[in-house]
Amino acid sequence: MGRLDDILERNRNPKRTERLTVGIGVALFLLLIIFLMTFTDLGLPADDPKPAPANTEKRVNDIKLR
Repeated sequence: MGRLDDILERNRNPKRTERLTVGIGVALFLLLIIFLMTFTDLGLPADDPKPAPANTEKRVNDIKLR
């Protein structure tokens, strides 16, 4: 019964260090992401491409206006 007593004792007093370590790791990861988005350009949208130069000719339905 020694083995069963060990299992019961473990279940009554579980070690929370693994859970705490994972929680701290996730929290630090999220803080790092927030920090990078705030103080770098990672949070900014990509620049729009420049539009093509406009033609000086005025056309409507491929008909040149004078």
